[in-house]
Amino acid sequence: MIVDVRVSDLLDLIGRKLTLEELEENLFLLKCELERVDDDIATIEVNPDRVDMLSTEGIARALRGFLEIEMGAPKYRVRPSKWQAIVDSSVAKVRPYLACGIVRGVKLTSDLIAEYMQFQERLTSTYGRNRKKASIGLYALDLIKPPIYYRTASPDSIRFIPLESKEVMTAKQILRIHPKGQEFGSIIEGYSKYPVLIDAEDQVLSLPPVINSNGLGRIVDTTRNLFVEVTGTHKPTTIHALNIMIAALAERGGQITAVETVYPQSVERLPNLSPLQRSVSLTYINKILGYQLDVSTVAHCLARMRMNCTARGDNLRVVIPRYRVDILHDIDIVEDVAIGYGFDRFEPTLPSTMTIGRELPITTLRRTIRDLMVGLGYQEIWTYVLTNTRTLFEKMNCQPNKIVEISNPKSTEYHVTRDRLLPGLLSFLGENSAQELPQRVFEAGDVVIVNSKAETQTETIPHLAAVLVDSRVDITKMKTELFSFLQNLGLTAEVTPITNSSFIVGRVGALQIAGRRVGIIGEVHPVVLANFGIEAPCAGFELEISAKWAS
Repeated sequence: MIVDVRVSDLLDLIGRKLTLEELEENLFLLKCELERVDDDIATIEVNPDRVDMLSTEGIARALRGFLEIEMGAPKYRVRPSKWQAIVDSSVAKVRPYLACGIVRGVKLTSDLIAEYMQFQERLTSTYGRNRKKASIGLYALDLIKPPIYYRTASPDSIRFIPLESKEVMTAKQILRIHPKGQEFGSIIEGYSKYPVLIDAEDQVLSLPPVINSNGLGRIVDTTRNLFVEVTGTHKPTTIHALNIMIAALAERGGQITAVETVYPQSVERLPNLSPLQRSVSLTYINKILGYQLDVSTVAHCLARMRMNCTARGDNLRVVIPRYRVDILHDIDIVEDVAIGYGFDRFEPTLPSTMTIGRELPITTLRRTIRDLMVGLGYQEIWTYVLTNTRTLFEKMNCQPNKIVEISNPKSTEYHVTRDRLLPGLLSFLGENSAQELPQRVFEAGDVVIVNSKAETQTETIPHLAAVLVDSRVDITKMKTELFSFLQNLGLTAEVTPITNSSFIVGRVGALQIAGRRVGIIGEVHPVVLANFGIEAPCAGFELEISAKWAS
């Protein structure tokens, strides 16, 4: 992600004068890159995992630790208040989560306001998945009358002047006319009622996640007290985005005040900036790094990365600031130790054994398989490993089975991993049904299956699938071509009749090699052909590629 910062402002927040060369060198060691400086504006590329560094404040906070100006986990005091944000049950199916906080005493300028707006957009476009998972709003606190209400209302009843406009609009008009409505309106336009934030005097704060009101959501350089809200569809992301935004504002000397978020059956006091803790083994750290660092050295490295560390024997207790949402595994702690130690201090060494690189046998086998399929007249295609349940099951006329699902998919078209290749081939043929017959396509690619015994609970297996579409095609022709292919690999197979709802009854069989079932072959059922939009008869096979074939 690209971040534009004012160099003078950044150095003031760091608290030390640095030359551009020194700034560039230290940013590089923090996994950032200073791309250019024009006048006083520095363009910095920040590693995508460090969303807390998408602002001037975040970069300065990280550099203060790395330069040993201010080490260890920052401490944020969150004062109590009587402010409440009341969440109505009607938002549960639209945009269910709300997180709010207050920061008082922030001295704003026009440049700083522009930076916060950019930070808000960067954070919601990346971490918030283009506002789908989370969107942020900043408001002039002194104009708001508590409590805040978060509810849904009919699109025609929501009326306010949106930012960058001078006229009152309904929510429907905003989605149709306003630039932000055209850009983000698709997130909510499918619902009969839209989410809305209002205060105790029915003043509209925003139509989340689309646009703030021009009255309460317009920040000017005389604004000193800010109300921050985040709405979203994923609760952890919503809370994390609030913590990151509040922590950045606090770096400007703002005082943080909590807001109670009142759900129908629970109450949360946010923001919660108390640090997290994680245990990691010193032995594990040294094993990964290939060094023998002692406890004090590791603690010093982590302090440079704005973390605290205490030890009890081999066990290290690491204190992690709430804004560090990138710390997900012990390996992330190891990486921060390496960065804190300094990549420039690691001495390269030659490996203890020397080997000559060569192609893996399975890679050679895959290339041979592709060459053989091309020799049989088939055209190779590549489809995505990610797909959807409609393609895998509904269109294939079969019952769903256990597959790997993406917890927070960006698109409903790609929310699971494929466990077969045939659905992807049939989808491709359906999209190219106007092409001249016959059509012969194949794919040699990986599928992902659930395996509870594996470390990741999944297993990636190479498969081969092929499909033939013609005016006249049957399983016998497909068997002939498959057996010819296998013969060239020195393999023989047997086909035993089975029942499978994706194929025509009596025209489908299980493939067995060396007594082990490895796949399926058959004539595709007319219902499946109709589902994919294929207008001619079709036969196909799919089998698992075994590493033993390479021996």
